[in-house]
Amino acid sequence: MDLTHVRRLIDLLAHAPVTELEVEEGGCRIRITRGGGTQAAPPAASVVSSASAPGVDTAPASAAAGHTPPPEAEVVITAPSYGVFHLSPSPGAPPFVTVGQAVQAGQEVGLVEAMKVFNAVRATQAGEIAAVLVEDGTEVEAGTPLFRLA
Repeated sequence: MDLTHVRRLIDLLAHAPVTELEVEEGGCRIRITRGGGTQAAPPAASVVSSASAPGVDTAPASAAAGHTPPPEAEVVITAPSYGVFHLSPSPGAPPFVTVGQAVQAGQEVGLVEAMKVFNAVRATQAGEIAAVLVEDGTEVEAGTPLFRLA
């Protein structure tokens, strides 16, 4: 099961009125669950290989979901709410920030759009953008890591 397929399953779960999805393919089983209530974490995926088949990727759940947990010493800017993440203020406009750019605490670095309401994503502290962790136009949950500061 490749990473693209896992991402499609996660997107399917995000748009479907279900809280759990389990698929088995080629000796690899994946179970994706979405928490309810006040949980602010993105859908979690777990990959369980029932047989070590050649060519089957059994990466950890965080890698399968497309998110690599940052080391604890790094500063991460997270999504303030659920919605669609935007790197620029409008289509065709340059992005708010790019990798390698210095930012100040409170500086706007992106937008999260939900129901035509745009919430600013602001830097939590001064630093340099080391990585953009989410692609432009991606649906995110509150607390999803968006940028890593160096």
